[in-house]
Formats: sequence, structure tokens, C-alpha cells
Amino acid sequence: MLIATGAKPRKIDLPGAQYLIDSTEFLELESLPKKILFVGGGFISFEFAHIAARAGSDIQIIDRGERALKGFDPDLVDKLLERSKEAGIEVVQKTSLVSIAQEGSGYSATLDVDGNTQKYSVDLIVHGAGRVPAIDYLDLDKAGVDSSAHGVKVNEFLQSISNPSIYAAGDAADTKGAPLTPVAVFEGKVAASNMLKGNHAKPDYKGVPTVVFTIPELARVGMLEEEAKAAGYKLRIATNDTSGWYSNLRVGETCAATKVIIDDETDKILGAHLLGPEYAEIINFFSLAMRLDLTTSDLKKMVSAYPSVGSDIGSML
Repeated sequence: MLIATGAKPRKIDLPGAQYLIDSTEFLELESLPKKILFVGGGFISFEFAHIAARAGSDIQIIDRGERALKGFDPDLVDKLLERSKEAGIEVVQKTSLVSIAQEGSGYSATLDVDGNTQKYSVDLIVHGAGRVPAIDYLDLDKAGVDSSAHGVKVNEFLQSISNPSIYAAGDAADTKGAPLTPVAVFEGKVAASNMLKGNHAKPDYKGVPTVVFTIPELARVGMLEEEAKAAGYKLRIATNDTSGWYSNLRVGETCAATKVIIDDETDKILGAHLLGPEYAEIINFFSLAMRLDLTTSDLKKMVSAYPSVGSDIGSML
């Protein structure tokens, strides 16, 4: 049996939590209200906030941490926060939701802002505070299937460590893979192959990109700068403010930058971090380079159609 039940919104236990809507309900809205509060500083909040702000809503994102989108390069996140502010999105750090109460046709949200209580009147409150494996309703203990807060515990073949008849993949499995659709796809293929042919395949997590589809897009693959330094690599870091490059000017985007982290001894890419329009496509080139062990010299040999965004890759290095 393969468990691939995905993830669901993390339960928020506070007075008035029933008034929150999740990402699925947000997508089902027939119209957008004027004032929207997003709870949590992750993918869901930022992507939907950028949609709603450009549709005319007043947006506030609250994040209990000191840094939003903490899985991404902090320098690029700072630029995205500035761009978000220009778009009408207020991001408030070190702030948590305490309670929600109905207030006329809208809601009153009580917030803890760095230790101080504030009230905020809004028309809609969206749960963007993370997701958890959707496995709690499966009664896994009755089948002797061990699990953690990250999903079913599996070995390197995606087989349950406690019940060999069970496999798990995607967000429902406790693996090294990020909770991303393409990861769930290749984990599912690996698990199915092992179930049919016996344990022989292992998932390869090298060079898996991830993107926040804001405007512009924020993309990452590989190590953060701080991670590469901690690992002891001799680094060459290529940074660029690409806001003035023609590929961005032609679409009127004033916020764009790149940071590529390179192993100076091997010339191979350790990590790539991009903020800009269509950069979700560019990160795929860096992902492929990492998976195939290409060097930056190899990438520079690519002849690209001009003026495609891909033609900028050589300059990014």
C-alpha cells in the first residue's frame, strides 16, 4: 500500500479560529474583499497577497518570526519586501494572531506585535501559516506504521521503517525532500517502482528548485550563502542587480537581482538565488547544471535566443 495523502493546513488553536479560510477556500472566492489579513510569512501568504493587492485589496501579512520566507536568500527577500510594500502589501514581523471575533460583516483580529496587543479590523483572514502531513485520520498505529510530525517514517527506498508492506511519498512521507509538487511526483515514481520490482530505487534530491510566485518571482536551488560558508567551501559569489537589464526593463519590472554561489575550486554551482520576472524558468537551468555537475564555464557556452531572459545567464555568472 502506498500512502500519498498530501498535506493540509496546520491547525491553529485560538479563539475564533473557525473564521479563518485556507488556500483552497481563497481560490473559491467569487470576489475579493477590501481588507485581507494573511497569517504566516510563507509561500501561500505572499503568492495570494500579490494577487489580491493587484486586484485592489488592502493587504497585511503577519509573521511571528523575524524573517519572512526564511528558506530563501535574505538579501533577495529584503528586496521582495520592498517591492511588496510598493504593491500595497504591509508585512509585519514578530507578530502573531491571538484571537478572532466577528465585527459586523467582517472580523476583529487581536494581534501580539512584539509583545504589545493590537486590534486590526479586516474583511477576511487567510490561513497561510504552514501545512502538515494529512495522515492523522488514517489510524496508522493500527497497522504498526510509525510516523512523525513530518509524515510516515520511511527508509531510503520510501518504505515504512516499521511495516514493510507500506510505502509513502510526497508530503505524507518524512523524507529529505521539500514539500513540493515535483518532489511528490518523483517520490511517487520511486515508491511505485520499488513496490513493483523490489527495493532498488532511491529518490535524488540534488538540484531541486523552489519558487515563490510573487511579482516578481523569487527562486532558489541549492545552498544558501550561509550554508555554503558553514560547509567550508571556498566560495566565489556572483551578485547582480539586474533591475536595469533590458530583459527586465522590457516588461517594466524595477525589482530584480541574482546571487549565484560557486565552488571556486571546481567551478560548480552550489546554489542559485534569483528575484525577477520569468526567473522561475531561469532557475531550471541552474537546477539542470547542478544535477548534471556542469560548471559555470559549461553554462557560459550556451548560445541563447536573444532577447530571451535565458540569454542573461552568462552575465549572472
